[in-house]
Amino acid sequence: MHLRNPLKSNPDFNKLSKEVPYLLRHLIKVRDDYFSINFKDPEALSALTRALAKVYFNIDLELPTNRLIPTLPLRLNYLYWIEDLLSFSKLSDVCGIDIGTGASSIYTLLGYQLFGWKFVGTETDNLCYETAKRNVYNNHLSDKIRIKHVAGDWKLKQLLDGA
Repeated sequence: MHLRNPLKSNPDFNKLSKEVPYLLRHLIKVRDDYFSINFKDPEALSALTRALAKVYFNIDLELPTNRLIPTLPLRLNYLYWIEDLLSFSKLSDVCGIDIGTGASSIYTLLGYQLFGWKFVGTETDNLCYETAKRNVYNNHLSDKIRIKHVAGDWKLKQLLDGA
């Protein structure tokens, strides 16, 4: 895990559920002082991801359980590594492209919240596209993050040319 990743250690599920009560119904008592969740249960994973996004980054997420539910610690690692590489470039205005942004659009939301990066996210799946648009809108980032619905045969050049 990246040294700056705030989620590099297991979360305190009990404490987290006090801040976001919707997580409480998914907690499993492992021992007297330790709780966890069923990581094979999409509802529990969705609740955990939404709770972590809200508590650590003030991001509100809608996550359909029949689509990929991102694991925030791994997504954060990737963003921190990119930020490390960009630090050598001295770029001040960064705009990223997230191809296949998914329903959460988590890279775009975290990238903006953590580093102020603007993004274009592309998505072919209708449900993921609509959910990603709502996630960006509900976090008041529509002026910083653009989600574009694309066909399966689209070309990156079309996006870069503004098509």
